[in-house]
Amino acid sequence: MTYRIITHGACTDGYSSAFIVKKYFNLFFNTSLSEEEIVQIHVIGLMPKEVQLGEFEFQENDIVLDLPQPLTNVLFWCDHHATNKPLEDKPEFHWKITPSCAGYLLDLAIEQGAVLNKEQIEFKQAMDIIDNAEYTPDTINECYYRQDSYDNPSILQKMHMIGAMFNTRDRNLNSEVFTTILTSPLGDTPLSSPELWKLNPMMYYKAQLTGFEIWRECVDEYIEYNEQAKCVVQDDRKTLKRKGVPDRFYSCMKFPQASYTLNVRVMDDGKARVGIGSNIFHKDRCKVDIGKLCFNVGKKFGSGSGGGHFHVGGCTIKEENIDAALAYIYESFTQG
Repeated sequence: MTYRIITHGACTDGYSSAFIVKKYFNLFFNTSLSEEEIVQIHVIGLMPKEVQLGEFEFQENDIVLDLPQPLTNVLFWCDHHATNKPLEDKPEFHWKITPSCAGYLLDLAIEQGAVLNKEQIEFKQAMDIIDNAEYTPDTINECYYRQDSYDNPSILQKMHMIGAMFNTRDRNLNSEVFTTILTSPLGDTPLSSPELWKLNPMMYYKAQLTGFEIWRECVDEYIEYNEQAKCVVQDDRKTLKRKGVPDRFYSCMKFPQASYTLNVRVMDDGKARVGIGSNIFHKDRCKVDIGKLCFNVGKKFGSGSGGGHFHVGGCTIKEENIDAALAYIYESFTQG
């Protein structure tokens, strides 16, 4: 039987989810594959819109992680986004609102009899912080701003180093790294996978931190605060230059009074990507279900791609609908 793991590409939670499935493959699927056979299972990274719009052809033995439910039958599906709740329960469906999909998969492994060691517990805690944006200002500074020394990095920093490996500006490189580190011998977690660390994640991470610095300098020229909507707005149409690597939490650091953040990026195919979030340090200010809002914006102003969590989400819309979509979002915030 030929298996494929289809997971959220260029995403630390998507990567970690695929890692956990490989680590506990025989436990999850009641198989007796060798470690070498499991390591060689092909991994494919997709974006959520590719699933929602039916742009990818799934197969019946596919294992789908951290993505919307496929339109056709698959062997196994696991997700944790609020907007992806399945319409019916099936044995192969695993859906629950949790901080991270990787953490949810570890919970499922525990239900099957797995016992986590200290490293795995700390790895789960780090993934929950990363994917559910449970940072503090101190941990944002630790992970998104260059430090004087990395002689003894925290587990949270180590996971950021791994994520930096497949979040460069080169999509082909991202895909190659993503696949390579998921077809290498596995440790208990990515933190103790020797082949991964031979690829020098620190090099990627330091380059990413430099990219964050360049991006913050660039975005400072046009990022704005909408007082009425209590929203920080980063509209990339207002600049001719896009330099560096986006720091998704800079808005919260720069405008602590904000309740929401919003960014707009025009892509090459006549579409635009809209990202919406709440202030991660003050989630109590969020009165709007952002995942549901993104789902509705994607349907109303795009082709139907959008969703996320209560506090964060994203959608793809048509470029000509950007201004109308922004007005709709601002109105939702002021009425929320």
